[in-house]
Amino acid sequence: MLLDFGLLSKFAAEISALGDADFHGETSLFIEDIINKNADHKVFAAFHEEKAVGFLILSTVLDEAEILEVAVSENLRRNGIGSELMTEVFGWCEKNGIAQIFLEVRESNLPALNCYGKFGFVENGVRKNYYRNPSENAVLMSKKVSVVF
Repeated sequence: MLLDFGLLSKFAAEISALGDADFHGETSLFIEDIINKNADHKVFAAFHEEKAVGFLILSTVLDEAEILEVAVSENLRRNGIGSELMTEVFGWCEKNGIAQIFLEVRESNLPALNCYGKFGFVENGVRKNYYRNPSENAVLMSKKVSVVF
C-alpha cells in the first residue's frame, strides 16, 4: 500500500530497520526527508500481522520514476512480498502518467536481477565501481510502463 505521511510516520522505525542494514543507513535518511517534506518520494509497504515486512521507495520526475530501494524481511523472502510491491508500484505508475521506471542494482545481486528481469526490466548499462563496501558495479535497468488516462 502507498503510505501517506501519517502511516509513514507510524511505521518509519520498522521500515528503516528493514532497509538500513542493506542500504548502509540510507533508508532512515530517505524516510526522515520524506516525513519532513524535504523529498517528494513515495513509499509503498507490505504488511504481515500489522507489521511492515517490505517496502519500496520510488522517486518521480515528470513522466519517469526511479526505484531507490526495495527490501523485504529476510525471513519472509520468496513469499511474493517483493512481487506484490512491484505490482502495486506498476499500477500506481500507470495511473499517474509514469512512462518509464529506472533502477540500479548490485551486479552480484542475482536474485534481484532475476526478479527485475521477470517484471520486464531490461539492462541499459553498467556503472563501474559504483557501490562501496565492497566496491562493485551497478547494473542499470529500465522498464516502459503502459500509461492509463
